[in-house]
Amino acid sequence: MTTRIRHFRKLRRLTQSDLAERLGTTAATVSRLETADITVSVAWLRRFADAFGVQVSDLIDEREAQMRIPCMGEIGRAGTLSSTPTSGESTVMLDAPARDPIAFRIRENVGIYCAGDLLIADRMAPEHVAMALGRDCFVEIEGEASGFGRFISSDNGCYLLVPPEPGALVRSLPTPDWVAPVVMLIRYF
Repeated sequence: MTTRIRHFRKLRRLTQSDLAERLGTTAATVSRLETADITVSVAWLRRFADAFGVQVSDLIDEREAQMRIPCMGEIGRAGTLSSTPTSGESTVMLDAPARDPIAFRIRENVGIYCAGDLLIADRMAPEHVAMALGRDCFVEIEGEASGFGRFISSDNGCYLLVPPEPGALVRSLPTPDWVAPVVMLIRYF
C-alpha cells in the first residue's frame, strides 16, 4: 500500500530521526515504513496520524488517479537546467498538501508575497499549534482580529505574530482558536 507518510513528514519539516523520536522508534524503521519496505499496519498509521495531527485516511494515498504533471528537471544557479530532478520526484501533483485546506489571496505586495498570489494553508486545531511554529501562518483568535505572519513562541508562554513586511507591528497572542501554516504558494504570471 502506498502511503503519504513521507509527504507529511516533509510538509512538517521533520527529518526521519525527528519523526522517529516522536514515535519512539528508529529512523531506519521510519524509512522502511514510508517507503513501504515493510507492511504498514493500522496501528502504525494511527501513530503517524497522531504525530502529524492528521486523520489516518489522510495517510493513505488515494490520489494516484489525479492528474500528474511531468517534472522535467530543476533550475540551478545562473539559470542552469538539470534534465533530471535530483529530488527523485518525476511528476508534480497539484493537490493541496493539507488535511483542512484554506486559501487566501494576497491583495497587495507584502514582504515576499506579491499581489495576486494565492496561499494555501492547512488549518490546525489549538492542540497542534506547536507544528506551526516558525512558519508563515493565518491565525484566528476569538474576539480579536485574525492575522497573518510568522508564528513564533515568546518567553512568557504567549505567541507572537510577525507580519511579513519590515517595520510592521508584532502582535502578542494567546493560544489561537486555530492556526493555518502556509503549505503552498500559487503565483500567476
